[in-house]
Amino acid sequence: MATLSLLLVDDEKPLLALLRRFLERAGYLVDAAETAQDALMKCRQQPCPFHVVVLDLKLPDMPGEALLPLLLDTAPGLRVLISSGTPFSHESLPPQYRARVGAILKPYMPAELVQMIQVLAPAASGMSV
Repeated sequence: MATLSLLLVDDEKPLLALLRRFLERAGYLVDAAETAQDALMKCRQQPCPFHVVVLDLKLPDMPGEALLPLLLDTAPGLRVLISSGTPFSHESLPPQYRARVGAILKPYMPAELVQMIQVLAPAASGMSV
């Protein structure tokens, strides 16, 4: 079983550091980005090195809602977990993206994040992105 590779995208440095440590201890490979542009640059590597992106909707350079389709278009197997303090509706997404996107409402416990990642990408350990 391959290890899941995650990208955390959030401009809150303390939260990024906490989640990164927790997720690495849980066995994930974790990278982080504080801006939308940094996240795009990391995801556009060929092939995309991530299975799941954990995405905050409030970023300093671009709204997460605008970044979401750009991320999903980088790789057909990429999954995105919206991590936000405001509820997110899948109804706002085009139908082809809905199965690839999950949401978790802040604040949450790190163990809840792991659970949501497992729900979103249960077969991701064997998938290519």
